[in-house]
Amino acid sequence: MKVADVMTRDVVAVDPTSSLLEALKKLKKSRVNGLVVLEGRRIVGVITKADIFRAILPSYLDLVEDERYLTDPEFAEERVGRLLSVRVEEIMTPSPLTIGSEAPIVKAGAIMVARKIKQMPVVEGGELVGIVTLTDILDRLAGKYL
Repeated sequence: MKVADVMTRDVVAVDPTSSLLEALKKLKKSRVNGLVVLEGRRIVGVITKADIFRAILPSYLDLVEDERYLTDPEFAEERVGRLLSVRVEEIMTPSPLTIGSEAPIVKAGAIMVARKIKQMPVVEGGELVGIVTLTDILDRLAGKYL
């Protein structure tokens, strides 16, 4: 079975100059966990809910250095508000791994597990044609048992 058999062809994408707020709105509306970042037709990165979550939450060091994050909810909310205007390109994963549509799904799954990623853009001739996720692969592989 090939990646083309399980991938999603309607890929939700975002521009690298978009804000995190715009990216979050797209994620929520489309009910996906990540977006492909496109500059024209060229893939320049990916951004996931986890990337945004890490960016807007204070780090452990922030919490140690300023206890207001723990004691003042408005202080933490102000941080979130400020960071939502940050551009996607500032926190995206640049130059993501991609896979061809003719690759076996087992290979795609093995790469994602090894690299600890949950999705991979699918390309043909250097252009985005879809996206494949671990869920897509698992659903197909275990589908007859579910």
